[in-house]
Formats: sequence, C-alpha cells, structure tokens
Amino acid sequence: MTHEVAAEWGLPRTVRRFDLVFAGLFPWLTPLDGEHRALLTRPLPPVAELAAAADASPLARTAPPAPSAAGGRGPSAEAGRLEGWARLLARLLRERVEAEQRDSGYYSLQAPLEAIFPLTAHLMAVHLADHPFPALLPALPVAAATHDLTGLRRTPSPLLDGVRAAMDDWTAAGVVTPATTAGVVTPATTAGVVTPATAPPPVEPGALVTAFWRDDTGVRDDPATAAARFLRRVPPAILARIHDSPPVRLTPLGAYALRRLLLAHNWTTA
Repeated sequence: MTHEVAAEWGLPRTVRRFDLVFAGLFPWLTPLDGEHRALLTRPLPPVAELAAAADASPLARTAPPAPSAAGGRGPSAEAGRLEGWARLLARLLRERVEAEQRDSGYYSLQAPLEAIFPLTAHLMAVHLADHPFPALLPALPVAAATHDLTGLRRTPSPLLDGVRAAMDDWTAAGVVTPATTAGVVTPATTAGVVTPATAPPPVEPGALVTAFWRDDTGVRDDPATAAARFLRRVPPAILARIHDSPPVRLTPLGAYALRRLLLAHNWTTA
C-alpha cells in the first residue's frame, strides 16, 4: 500500500511503500486525455467497517482465506483481513484475464477483459462514484475508448457479455452492490440521440462517452461531435438492454479498492 493511502486511512506509515497487490495489473488504467491524475479525497468508513464488509463479500466467503487474513481482533487484525481481501480481489482479476487469454476466441475481441476491468474501475472510481447506474452502462464508454462498435452490434454482443462478466465479478467482490432505480444514470434516447433520463442525473451517458473517446480514425472532430456520431450508430435494442440492466452503485469497500488500484497505477492524491 502506498504511503498516501496508508496516511489517508489512518494506517501506519510503516506499511510498505509500494502497493504490490495491485501494481502493474492493468496498463490501461491511466488518466484520460486532459484528465487530472490526482484523485479527489473521499471520506471512507473506518478500517474496522471496511474489514467487516470485506469479510461479508461473496468473494471472501467462497475463497480460501489468505495468510494475511488470519483471525483475531484489533486494528492490526482488521487491517490484515482487509489486506487479505485485497489480495483475493487482485487474484480474481488476474485469473479472469488470464483465463480469457487462453480461450480460442480471445484474439477476436476488440475489448477483452484486460481492457474492460481497468476501464470500468476508472469509470466507477472517477466518474460514477456518487451515482447508481445500470450495470451495463460501462459498455458505452468502454466501446468509445476501444472503438468497439462491432462488439455492441453483434448478436450475441461480446462487449456486453464482457461488461456483464466484469460487473458480476465486481459485485461478487463487494465493489458494487444492487441499487434502487432512484437517480440512476440511464441512456434514454430520443430520435437516436442519448439524452438525460427523466429524473435528471448529474452524469449523462453522452458525457461519459465523450470523456472516454479515443480518436484513432484520423477524423478531426471534437470529442463531443465524434461521440454523438458514435452513439447514433449504436442499435436502439442495445441501448434498451443497457437501460434495462439492473442498477448498481459503488460501495465504500469498492471505493477503497478502486482508489488503491488507481494509486498503484501512478495516479496520485489531490
């Protein structure tokens, strides 16, 4: 764990300097063009509450306990259990990526899990931390970042399947949890153009696609224009599937984990 994270959550500064649990997992986990690398400070529960949430996650309940997650009570034991959960999460992400890479269909994917995991982590930690959202909503900014419109238009959709698998893993780990529909960011459409949902959310899918847009086409449109054109090409049936997917929200445990993940990939604190 980095010194910045240790200090932020009141952990001893004697914790090792580098977060070797998450470092180097995802080369994709970098700031967007023009995006500030410093993460905003967000209040989190005490370590004891995070450790309890980690213990209650499906990931911790079904996986063999990590050595650092040994029993006991007190601040050091709680920090150890939390660290054990972090190791389980890192192992899960690594194993999912490696399993997909061994599959014969890996090389036909434009947006494999090695891109979907870091892009969804970035999206949730930086852009959707305060808002519930449809579980498949990340497919739109992921498609924009990888230019994977083909993955959205095919039936079955490999991109939607990949995002669903990633979100299922984030849910099993306790990073996200089911949410109510109130205030959900949804890709409601009018004449094929993405607009805010009826209950105006603070973040709108078109803005997310614009933020994650990567221009490798040689067309020199501004990102908003390019993103709008991209969204008009997404089939309405796909937008409906995204709209109707179950809403989820980032948990405090998830905010802790994703912050560590980003800091381990050269992000900084504000």
